[in-house]
Amino acid sequence: MANALIFSPGFDGHRQVYVYVISHFLSELKFNIFIAGNLKEKITTTLYIDKLQKDDRITMIDTSSYSQGGLEISVLEIMELQNKYNIELTVFAEADHHISLFNEQIKSRNYRLHGRNIGIFLRPFYYYEKLTFLNKLRYIKHFKAKWKSDDRLFHGVLLKHFKLLDSALYIDENFVAHHSSTQWLPDVFQQFAETLVRNEYAEQRIWIDKLNSFIEKNKGSLPLFYFGTAQRRRGYDLLLKMAIEQNACFIHCGLRAENEKYDYDVDEFRKILYDNNRMMETDQYISDPICIEYFFKSVSHMVLPYRKFYGSSGVMLQALTYGIPVLVPEDGLIGYRVKKHKLGLTYKGDYSSLIDQLNKFKEIPQNSFSDAITLYMHQQSVLHLREVLVKALKV
Repeated sequence: MANALIFSPGFDGHRQVYVYVISHFLSELKFNIFIAGNLKEKITTTLYIDKLQKDDRITMIDTSSYSQGGLEISVLEIMELQNKYNIELTVFAEADHHISLFNEQIKSRNYRLHGRNIGIFLRPFYYYEKLTFLNKLRYIKHFKAKWKSDDRLFHGVLLKHFKLLDSALYIDENFVAHHSSTQWLPDVFQQFAETLVRNEYAEQRIWIDKLNSFIEKNKGSLPLFYFGTAQRRRGYDLLLKMAIEQNACFIHCGLRAENEKYDYDVDEFRKILYDNNRMMETDQYISDPICIEYFFKSVSHMVLPYRKFYGSSGVMLQALTYGIPVLVPEDGLIGYRVKKHKLGLTYKGDYSSLIDQLNKFKEIPQNSFSDAITLYMHQQSVLHLREVLVKALKV
């Protein structure tokens, strides 16, 4: 059997989900699997990594001794790993981190990665940040020092011209439509992973009764739902503020983040909502797919007030999986998807626009978006994910 390496220095958040799903497909294709990542990194949950470490068919490689735990590993160091383990296929699970590494191959033939190399790119955010005249001047001024790690140059010119990867997969279909050397990869890794662990965390379903009781107590009140670890970037504090001002109830399925810095006093907001029996939170990482589905279906409309976020949202895709329309900022990939495919509404990015659109959004029946959501999620299907990944992974 051929040897395959999944290189993912970071395992936190969505990263371990990607690694877990890629490992599943590599196993189906009968590869010997090696996973290289920072095993000393402290992460929120080790759910999927624990399962991988217990799998006798998988060899784990610790990258903690490399620069930045492996995030700044050099092309020669990667080549050493490929040689040591006789790797024929390397998958960079979050290739955005390694643009400098890929560009090092331009130096000479002696710097070329071995075997087939696939990069999965999650964040071509620069594509949505148009340069102003002054920023163009700054870009030119610093170009000589930064070209090796520059997103625009790499994705627009170097990747294709120097054939730095055998396959470049992007979860941003808008980006792919404008870059001929790229290929779109459906972004439903989380949904696929959940099917693989569907009945392993049934004890978490005690939250379903608690949720039903909370909803019953708040019947007639607008429910606002936040899924995942509380983050400023994803607008956790904004949703709390909205819940108070809109006389809504707030449901949080996930962990608090005590060290997160917010724009608003979330402790005060929580107290107000709890005092009025309008807040429920698990403060627990929920893994059980059935429990997660109940939480999502506690709302008919999903509000995602992300701040300066230009990429894909797994939470948005999960909501759409359950037929729930979304309200998102108009910028970036999520705004593009919602506007193009009519998956909900967008707002301009400021708070007043968010509230204006929320008032419109909650008055539109959920089923008004049903046909459009079904059509779009047919593209973002697990079947399509399998088809694209398996084709790319076959040697």
